[in-house]
Amino acid sequence: MNRIDIFNLARRNLWRRKLRTFLTTLGVLIGTTSIVVMISLGIGMKASITQDMERWGSLTMIRVTKGMIYDDEGNPLKDGKSLNDEAIEELKGLEGVKTVSPAYNAWGDAKYGRKVGGLDLVGIDPEAMPDLEFEASEGRLLESGDRNVIVVGSQVINNFRDEAMIRRMEKGGMIDRSREEEQDPKEMMDQRITMEVRNHERNQKKMFNFTVVGILEGDEDQNSYSAFAPIDDIKKMREFELGSQAKKQRTPPNRGRNSDKMRVSKRDPFDYDYILVSTEDVKVTSDLSQKIKDLGYRCWSMADNLKGIEETSRKMQAILGGIGGITLLVAAIGITNTMIMSIYERTREIGVMKVIGASFSDVYMMFITEAGLIGLFGGVFGLGLSYGVSHIINNLTQGFMGGGMDPAEASTGISMIPPWLGLFALVFSALIGVIAGLYPAHRAIGLSPIKAIRNEQ
Repeated sequence: MNRIDIFNLARRNLWRRKLRTFLTTLGVLIGTTSIVVMISLGIGMKASITQDMERWGSLTMIRVTKGMIYDDEGNPLKDGKSLNDEAIEELKGLEGVKTVSPAYNAWGDAKYGRKVGGLDLVGIDPEAMPDLEFEASEGRLLESGDRNVIVVGSQVINNFRDEAMIRRMEKGGMIDRSREEEQDPKEMMDQRITMEVRNHERNQKKMFNFTVVGILEGDEDQNSYSAFAPIDDIKKMREFELGSQAKKQRTPPNRGRNSDKMRVSKRDPFDYDYILVSTEDVKVTSDLSQKIKDLGYRCWSMADNLKGIEETSRKMQAILGGIGGITLLVAAIGITNTMIMSIYERTREIGVMKVIGASFSDVYMMFITEAGLIGLFGGVFGLGLSYGVSHIINNLTQGFMGGGMDPAEASTGISMIPPWLGLFALVFSALIGVIAGLYPAHRAIGLSPIKAIRNEQ
C-alpha cells in the first residue's frame, strides 16, 4: 500500500466513527487552545510593556554621564572620565554604535510673544538629530549650519502663561485652570523665543533669541517638554554664564590633609553635560550599555529594563504553557484510549489486511496516521478558536489597558499570537497525536492474523 492509500483509509476509518472522533478531537482542541492562549498572554504582556517603554523613550538610545571612582570602602575618590571630545571619539569607536552626539543643558526664564515661562533648552549636534530618532510633526529638524533656531517638544508651549495671568497669580488671585484650554504647539512655528541668561555673579544678564523651526512628534515622551538648539549656540550661552568662574574652576583645587579621602573634581566647566549614543539595533543596546560602563562612564537606557521584562515573560510563558500542556496531555491519553478501542473493534479487519498482503508497516502507519490526523484536526480547530479567544480578551481589556490612549497607539493587546506560535501549535498537536498512537499501533501489528480472522468481531 502506498502512502496515499494509507491516508485515505485512515481518513475513512475516522469518518466511520464520527462521534468518537469528534469527542477525541475536542480534547486536543481544548488542549491546543489552552496552550496557545496561555503563551499568547505572556507574549502580549511583554509586547505591551515594551510598546509603553518605546512611547516614553527610544530603546536604541543610551544617555552617557560622567562616572565616579570609589575606594574599597565605597567612598567617592574622584570623577571618572570626562565628557569631552576624546570621550566622543572613544564612544564612536565602539561596535554597534550608530551615532554619538554631545549635549549641553540650559535652563532659564523665557518669553514667547506676550507669554512668559521657563524653558529647558538642550544643545545637540544638528547633524545627529535624525539618527537620534527625532521626528518633526511640523516644520523640520535642526540642520548643519543652523544658528539661533530651535526645535521644541509638543508640550513646551504649555510652560508659557500670559503675563497678565502671572501678575494676577503673584497678587494672590485665583486662577480657574479648568477653563484653560490646552495650547496648540503649532502656534509656536516661526515664532521667536527670547531666553534670559544671567552670569555666575548674577550681576549681568543677556538675552538670547531663537526662532522655532520645528515641532517634535510625540505628546508624552521624554522630549516633549524640552527644546533643542545647535550645540554651538548653547556653548556661547554657557561661556557668558560662567564668565570668570570658568577660569577658577579650571584651576586645580588646593589639597589639604586627608586629600586621599576627599573627592577630587577634575571637571572642566565646558565638559558636556551628557552624551547621547544611538545604537544600530535594540538587541545590542543593553550589551553596549555595559561596555560603556566598563570604560568608566555612567549610562542609562530604556533597554536596560528589557532584560528583567524578558526574564519575567519567559517564566510566565513557561508557567502558563505548562498549565495548558496538562490539558493537552489529558487529550493525548484520550487519543490513546480511542485508538486502543478501535483495535478491539477492528480486530477482524486488521487480520484480513494482513492475510491479503498488507505489511506490518502498512498497519502500523495506518494507526499512526489516524492518531496524527486527530491531533492535526484538533490543532487546526484549536488554533482557530485561540485567535477568537485572543480577540475577545483584547477587546475586553482594551478599555482599561489603553488608559484613554489613541487607539492607533494602543494597537498591541494583552494577548498576541505570532506566526511562530501558530505553527508550533499545529506541529505540536500533530506530534502529540502521533506519539499517542505509537502504543496502539504496536498492539495492532502484534495481533495474530489467524486469531484476528477467527474473531467474531
